[in-house]
Amino acid sequence: MHTAAPARKNPVRPIPVRRIKIVHLITSLEVGGAQHGLLLGLPRFDADRYEHVICSIMARMQMAPLFRQAGIEVHTLGLRQKTDLLAVTLRLRSLLKRLRPDILHTYLLHGNVLGRIVGRLVGVHGIIGSERTIGQAGRWGRLATRLTNPLTDAVEVNSETGARAIEHDLGVPPGKIEVVTSGIDLDAYGGMSKRTEIRSELALTDHHHLVLYVGRLRPVKGVEYGIRAFAAARDQHANMHMALAGEGEQLGYLQNLANELGISEHISFLGVRNDLPELLSAADSVLMPSLAEGFPRTAIEAMAAGRPVIATRVGGTPEAIVDGETGILVPPMDVNAMATALSRLVGDPNLQAQLGTNGRKRAEQNYSVDNYVTRLDGLYRQMLGIEGPSSPVAAGQDSQT
Repeated sequence: MHTAAPARKNPVRPIPVRRIKIVHLITSLEVGGAQHGLLLGLPRFDADRYEHVICSIMARMQMAPLFRQAGIEVHTLGLRQKTDLLAVTLRLRSLLKRLRPDILHTYLLHGNVLGRIVGRLVGVHGIIGSERTIGQAGRWGRLATRLTNPLTDAVEVNSETGARAIEHDLGVPPGKIEVVTSGIDLDAYGGMSKRTEIRSELALTDHHHLVLYVGRLRPVKGVEYGIRAFAAARDQHANMHMALAGEGEQLGYLQNLANELGISEHISFLGVRNDLPELLSAADSVLMPSLAEGFPRTAIEAMAAGRPVIATRVGGTPEAIVDGETGILVPPMDVNAMATALSRLVGDPNLQAQLGTNGRKRAEQNYSVDNYVTRLDGLYRQMLGIEGPSSPVAAGQDSQT
């Protein structure tokens, strides 16, 4: 018969469990929707349970300081041209062997393909791909994605539309698809503290209607059609002004187009901005003329700010914007339809207010960042076979990104 040992006055403390290490591999840290989503979400994971590291394939690192300020370790593989691919592959192999992540989470075409191959070669336990664009990859991109899909354990998408698309177009088995809806910091939107200041910088008064575009200046974003529609609508409403926040290879072309249309004095190219909530507070409406979209983060940010959205009916956009309730949807490349929607909105302040109010309610009900983090935490724990309650959302208490 064994007798119980006397209790220790100072019992041995259990050895703490090692934090789960997630490496996030992305094509670049340029300003973009996927990057903003990571910047918002990663710091909100329970820091006692998770360690996040982000790695950019490209040398383009505009947002790197913001990630470091948020306490996220940042690396780059330094890719500058396609001939560096072999060197980049070796650098990623070396980095993953040194970091030894539990999960490799990859984003965008180059991140997905490279990460899947190298991740398997070095024996990463779990690999999650992330498909954020619909219909934007070329033939070779789709082929590379199809060939490497078997190397992933799961593929994350941010909309039901995206789930159907990758199953049909990329051959991803339904059992591998995980829908994780995008989330935003709702508290950051809805304020009006800098509305007057920003509008003054643009030489605008309260009488002006400011149309805002946010995103890359690339052909797939359809900015040309948005500018043409703005020019046509301005013929009916002389108080309109347009501002574009973003950069890209079409900048010069779009500036020349504005000159040709005679609206250069009524359009402002703002470049890259990191004050989107403030910009949205200064705007009266948001224009999204994309030719293709995954799930449009700008749409839910605009709704959170209570701004009506005019957008093209492509990709996952109809999931975010309820036509006639939180915004107005038009066909892609249809300048006349877009101009008509702009004119209708500018001429009807009550409609502006109604769409904005409904949009804010929809954002509150569906797109909180806490829901995003909780869903992703569950996916990570499921992949590692960890049972128990979900990780608390660390930044849901006080922290801000």
